Amino acid sequence: MVTLIKILLVPAISIAVFVLPWQVALALSLVQIILSFCFHITLRDQLMYLRAILYYAVLILIVNLLTKAPLVPTLIMLLKLFCVMQTAALVFNTSTPLQIRQALKKAPFSQALTLFICFIPQVSKNWEQIKKAWFARGGKKTPRMLLVLLPVLFSVGMKQAWNTARALCARGYAK
Repeated sequence: MVTLIKILLVPAISIAVFVLPWQVALALSLVQIILSFCFHITLRDQLMYLRAILYYAVLILIVNLLTKAPLVPTLIMLLKLFCVMQTAALVFNTSTPLQIRQALKKAPFSQALTLFICFIPQVSKNWEQIKKAWFARGGKKTPRMLLVLLPVLFSVGMKQAWNTARALCARGYAK
């Protein structure tokens, strides 16, 4: 039940963050950072979950500087986006995939949603494993790394999806 409440709060908080003034997003972000430490989520782990937002923020800020657009609205939007990602990261770090699956079991679309939600951390784990293998073989962090590793990530993901589909069919979940 607690997991279901957390899952339902993510969209509600996300909408509220984008509708309410930026001070609410700032306060909520600070509360979430404190909660993350209370749940023993290290700063490194928090930054790892927000890495995509950090790349996006750098790109947006560079474009903003090149176009000489006002900086304040951009920073406010990035703060709100950071807050939304931090909310989702807290839910995924404090709930196991099994808890999420059980919480969503009563919804009519629960199976598809549960598979989708549980696949997100798996993609992240796959990326980290593929990246470690790349560096272990002497690869450098260059644009070429993305060109080589993204097809591998796609292939691994498709294989896992296929295996999951076969397992669901074997258990009688296929329609």
